[in-house]
Amino acid sequence: MKPMRAAMHLAKRSAALALASALASAALVLPARAAELRTDVTVTENVVTLGDLFDGAGDAARIVVADAPAPGFTSDISISRISLAARRSGVAWRNTTGLTHITVARAGTAVPEPEVAAAVSSAIMAATPALPVTAKLQIDFANGHAGVQVGIEQPLSVKVEQIAFNARTGSFDALLRAPANDLASPLRRVSGRAYPVLDVPVLTRDVAPGDVVRRQDIDWIRLPANRVSQNIITAEAQLVGMSPRYPVRTGEPLRMSDIQPPVVVAKGAQVDMTYVSGALTLTARGRALQSGAIGDTVDILNPRSNRTVQGIVEGPNMVRIEAFGAPRAAAELKS
Repeated sequence: MKPMRAAMHLAKRSAALALASALASAALVLPARAAELRTDVTVTENVVTLGDLFDGAGDAARIVVADAPAPGFTSDISISRISLAARRSGVAWRNTTGLTHITVARAGTAVPEPEVAAAVSSAIMAATPALPVTAKLQIDFANGHAGVQVGIEQPLSVKVEQIAFNARTGSFDALLRAPANDLASPLRRVSGRAYPVLDVPVLTRDVAPGDVVRRQDIDWIRLPANRVSQNIITAEAQLVGMSPRYPVRTGEPLRMSDIQPPVVVAKGAQVDMTYVSGALTLTARGRALQSGAIGDTVDILNPRSNRTVQGIVEGPNMVRIEAFGAPRAAAELKS
């Protein structure tokens, strides 16, 4: 009996091993879970991997399929190229939808427009000796914006590698590198127009005749230089402390003929007349026969003598009698 039991035990053990082997073999031939191809792909690095393209790429996720486009741009990768990379890397996938390509976008960060415009302006100035050193150039990009981007967390900088500028038409065409100091970064082409401009002061509120312009009333606008005539006010000092001759509207450039020193002596107003000569000081009251701003010479009637003297306006209703009429003026003020 013992030999029979041993034989039966051996048979059971062999059957169990055979079953286990069969199950293992079956597991080896079972298909792996199919990977799913993404149809909306955005990458942040400079290469596109199987992990970027597929859900379920597994250990093959880091396999590089193609170079990524420049930041802010897109590129297409053919399905045949993707299938070959997947098959060689053991990624189970079949093109059952008839796709021919996948579009991949590269995420980026926009370089600020003023940064790009300043780089282009400096390059044009350096390449065009005829432009004045003090000139300011307005840069208008052809598409309304430069659209230069760099990779995520890369420096927000640009460098002009080449510039072509037509001084007659103002058109330019430039090749930029972004970031500026990355020799491996792609060149970007931008184009547009560049033209000289001037910053012109304007008022931030409506100012009526008699009102005095203050520094806080001033803002600045930028105009093409060929639209700024010689009599347009271009400096803050020409405007502060002045008064408009006519009502002035907000935001409009002003001409020199639009303003005047503020009138501080009105025609018909009572004024204080002062004459000083050494230790002698004479004062009297008079009536202005003319309106005047500080520094203007006006006629003043001395009501006591009913005679007219001339004086220079020094302040609100204050007039100084000059030495050229000293004897007569002194006599008039004493009378």
